[in-house]
Amino acid sequence: MQPSSSAQPTSKGALLGRFSHSQALPIGLLVFSLVLFGFSAFVLYLSTILPVDAASAGPVHLQGRRGLEMNFSSPLMLIYFTSGLLAVLGVCMLLMRAWQKRLRKSSFEVYENGIAEVTGNQSEYLAFSDIGDLYLFSSGQVALTGMITNLAYRRNASQPWHHAIYSLKGFNDFLQLVRERYVRGRLPSVLQALQADQAVTFNFISSNQVWRKRVTGGFLKINTQPITLTQHDLQVQGRSVPLSSLRSVDLNTWTEKVVIRDEAGHEVLSTLATGILSHDLFLHTLDALVGVPDTEQRQAQTVLV
Repeated sequence: MQPSSSAQPTSKGALLGRFSHSQALPIGLLVFSLVLFGFSAFVLYLSTILPVDAASAGPVHLQGRRGLEMNFSSPLMLIYFTSGLLAVLGVCMLLMRAWQKRLRKSSFEVYENGIAEVTGNQSEYLAFSDIGDLYLFSSGQVALTGMITNLAYRRNASQPWHHAIYSLKGFNDFLQLVRERYVRGRLPSVLQALQADQAVTFNFISSNQVWRKRVTGGFLKINTQPITLTQHDLQVQGRSVPLSSLRSVDLNTWTEKVVIRDEAGHEVLSTLATGILSHDLFLHTLDALVGVPDTEQRQAQTVLV
């Protein structure tokens, strides 16, 4: 979301929680890799105690249940192949561990007025009032269910994302806390900008792009489109709709979609809720500007986890 000028918080405020990653998976991968290397060494050791006649015996033919065939020139070559395969698998486990360690290198501290990403001895703090985009998305084995397993935030489109994943211990509490504090910290400056006749721009990605990312990955490489709000109208996809004509904001928890309709019942915007960056703030801003019926407002405030 496009930042608006506002007074900055004088302090971080009270520390509300520290959240660090579980290291169970990296440790498990390390142990598994060591076991594989151990088996590889043991199999290789067998080649040294194999009788000379057996080692130089004729070709070895193996056939699997599904017709897979493997041929080796001698039992010794079969031993070398098995040992090498185990070693390669061990290396793969180490590479996977390095990847998982990189994903888990940062912890997060949530304060009343902002959030800090802590990596080693360095801490990068960003006030909630300065966060332009808060991006929630689903990845991994539950990607197609829409369950939120990632939270990313940035100051603006020219700045890098700060990314937290589901392995963060207490992730759901972290997610809820950041969403609540972000709306509380950012909404006043947004409303202040609107009251001063300034335009406020939110960003969203299409539903097709959301689904494509869930399948192909590359979640943080997104192409956004603007949703521009002023005191009097909403501008999206080349259309400008007076706010006075908006009648409902529906959030369907089954389809995950946010649907905004005008007084004639026509759709002004229909997209996946998590495709709207800072979508909690967007819905609260719309509610402050035009209001929605109580039942729909409760739906709009439903947490999609």
